[in-house]
Amino acid sequence: MRTLIIYATKYGATKIIAESIASYLEDADILDISSNNNPKISDYDCIVLGSPLTAGTIRKEIKEFAKKYADELKSKNLGLYVSGLQASGETEYFEQNFSSVLLGTAKAKAFLGGIFDPEKCGFLARTAIKIITKLDRFTSTIDEEKIKLFAQNLKN
Repeated sequence: MRTLIIYATKYGATKIIAESIASYLEDADILDISSNNNPKISDYDCIVLGSPLTAGTIRKEIKEFAKKYADELKSKNLGLYVSGLQASGETEYFEQNFSSVLLGTAKAKAFLGGIFDPEKCGFLARTAIKIITKLDRFTSTIDEEKIKLFAQNLKN
C-alpha cells in the first residue's frame, strides 16, 4: 500500500510526527503541503493529513486541501492526525476542523502530541503558551505508542 503523508507545520513537531508515522509504514512518502499544494494523490492508496492545532484550529493549507480533494480522499485509506500540547478535546478538535464525511471515512484519527520549544517561538507565542500550558522550557508530548497504533490502524 503506497502512502502519502501530507502535513503542514509551524515549528516542526508535525513534521517529526509525519516522519515517525512513515517509519512504521512500508511505502510512505512525506510532503510538506506548503512546498506543493497540488500533489498527485491518485498515485497513492493511503493518504494521511497532519496539522498542528493553534487555538483549536488546523493550518489553513490542510483545511483547504481537505476541502479541495474531499471526493478523492473519500475513496482512499485515510488517516487524520493533529499535533499540539492540548491534553483533552480530541473529538471536538476533529469535528471543528474536518468534514463529517472525511471523519466518517478515516480509518485512523489521533491527537499525537506536540513540542514546545521556546527558542523557536516568538515572544507572543511563547508568552501565550506559558500562560495557557504553564510550560517554560522545551517539552515534548509526542506519543510514540499512539503513533505506532495510528500506523497500524492504517494498515488494517
